[in-house]
Amino acid sequence: MKLKIFIRGDDSEMRASKEIGERFQKEHDIEPEILDLDERGGKEVAEVYDVTAVPSFIATTNDGMVLGSFIGKIPAEFELQEVLR
Repeated sequence: MKLKIFIRGDDSEMRASKEIGERFQKEHDIEPEILDLDERGGKEVAEVYDVTAVPSFIATTNDGMVLGSFIGKIPAEFELQEVLR
């Protein structure tokens, strides 16, 4: 499974999103992919998943099938855990 975290800039909400990704990496051995919408690569991946708001979290299978998404908000950690099971 993969966890894609879409951000833009470095305000407190974006830092909190990154911290959640770091915790999931440590606790669940899922390496988050941090994608900044201000960068070309992040913008391209965001278009694939139709992400226009930040922060956004998308959990996918290794081949890219979406298991769950949280667009424009930071999900509660238990919500992410349920999707990633």
